[in-house]
Amino acid sequence: MSYEIAIPSYKRAGILAKATIPTLLRLGADKKRITIWVANLDELVNYRQQFGDEFNIEIAQVGKVNAQRFYHKRYATGTPILNLDDDIYNIQEKDGEKLKEYEGTIAQLAEIGFAVCEKSGARLWGINPVANGYFLKDTITVGLRYICGNIYGNYAGDPAVMGERVTEGSSGDDYETTLRSYILNGSVVRIDYLCPITKYFAEGGIDAELKARGIEDRQTDHQKALFELADAYPDLAKTYTKSNGILNLRLKTITQIKLSKP
Repeated sequence: MSYEIAIPSYKRAGILAKATIPTLLRLGADKKRITIWVANLDELVNYRQQFGDEFNIEIAQVGKVNAQRFYHKRYATGTPILNLDDDIYNIQEKDGEKLKEYEGTIAQLAEIGFAVCEKSGARLWGINPVANGYFLKDTITVGLRYICGNIYGNYAGDPAVMGERVTEGSSGDDYETTLRSYILNGSVVRIDYLCPITKYFAEGGIDAELKARGIEDRQTDHQKALFELADAYPDLAKTYTKSNGILNLRLKTITQIKLSKP
């Protein structure tokens, strides 16, 4: 199938070179599909020093939301886009209550996600955010599930990304995109048997974006965004505190279709 791979990245050229790029290449990604979207000319120079001419590198804007909105206008409207964070060290799949290496290719992953979207009318798909085989399922769910922003597919010009949003900046972005896509299209798609190997709330990326905006405390900014979303979508989202004391957002569980793992 025809699709593009977009990687927004900010001050993480070294991490990208150790994580997402080797993960994609290990899974057979076509280099010609990959575009690394950076924040400015200085960042372009840094990333060129890291990667040379091996990949297409383009200037977007600072911040994940801003970068997405920028590159969504650079692709032809309706183009399927596989979006990845820059710190994806691996993709794994459920094996009983454990995890094993994902046995497919990145092209097969994209094909499954976009095919289910096309059949169901959804415009957003993703994988399970939790790297724990006990919590994964051998299914694909169509309905409402949290679509984490580390690996997901949508379409260029997607109103869930481009339209007016409740939150500012990148904190809570994936929650809001999930909710907006569900409301606009009636469902989202989650591949329940796959998960990323990554580190949430790592330095750089959103941390660097917030500091550029004069915000030093990422957790406080994240909590603010979650409260705003819970207020804006009271029937679909509620805040709760995890056992480690960190505030999180729980989306209403809505299941319309359950598909078996292909």
